[in-house]
Amino acid sequence: MVLSLHMEMQETEEQQPNEQGEAIYSRWAILGFSIFFTPIAGAILLMINLRSAGYKKEGYLVLLFSIVYQWAVGELFKYMSENGNNYAVYSLIPAVIGGGILAEYFFKKYFPENNYEYKSILKPVMVALLITIPLVILLPIIMAK
Repeated sequence: MVLSLHMEMQETEEQQPNEQGEAIYSRWAILGFSIFFTPIAGAILLMINLRSAGYKKEGYLVLLFSIVYQWAVGELFKYMSENGNNYAVYSLIPAVIGGGILAEYFFKKYFPENNYEYKSILKPVMVALLITIPLVILLPIIMAK
């Protein structure tokens, strides 16, 4: 009985958001990362927020959403390029839409109040640049072969 009660208390504690007021990445940071990098980058920041607030399963769902969204956009661009369209012109639109969904729907759903302390985005920017810059340099070389 005591063990059962202890397990139930653990389960409810894991499902509740952390009330300690931990710093999170702002809605604008999530939107900016989605636009300047990809919606997957924005989703990773939102997933970190959700995990620190105790929403572990929801964090994975947000990441899964962004991966599926990015795949669908890639398929759309592949279809457009097969029909002779230059999709580079349109690449900003899905990033803004994906970032908007993350920032305006998911962020506001789990963090409805605006009284949070926000984390610095310096580390995520450095990581994103360390990943993006080599890809930008190496991708044309690989594609030319």
